Amino acid sequence: MKTSALDPMIHHPERLRVVATLAALPDSDAVTITRLRDMVGLPSASLTTRVRELDSAGYLQLTAARGRASVALTRDGRAALDGYATALTRQRRAPAPGLRAGDADRDAAAAALVEHFAQGRLTLEELNTRLDATLTAVTYGELSEATWDLPPGSPPA
Repeated sequence: MKTSALDPMIHHPERLRVVATLAALPDSDAVTITRLRDMVGLPSASLTTRVRELDSAGYLQLTAARGRASVALTRDGRAALDGYATALTRQRRAPAPGLRAGDADRDAAAAALVEHFAQGRLTLEELNTRLDATLTAVTYGELSEATWDLPPGSPPA
């Protein structure tokens, strides 16, 4: 799978639910189909179809013992889910600088500046100057000018 494209096998909502549920279990842990059905909340027919599709793709290991079928996520399945998550993250882009920012955007940027001040990254004078710029910003580009030299995301607590 290319890391820039979404894996069509996992992109299906029901298959994604199955893979994500199994990924939450410790490596190589298997669950019965009945237990998996209860965990993901899919009807038996849908779950059976999705498990067969994922098994054919090599993302699941389907086994039957003593009349009970169980399923586990394979290494390929875990790698595919990781790649899928990476592709989703890469698709999330910052808004274009020329787009208009809203009140919620300005409030979030102001809150981030206050956190950066609390972490010692800004002086009180810098905070006040940047807050003025942030609260009067019209576009995303103007908002980013107030934080260009600060670490992205929320600063650590």
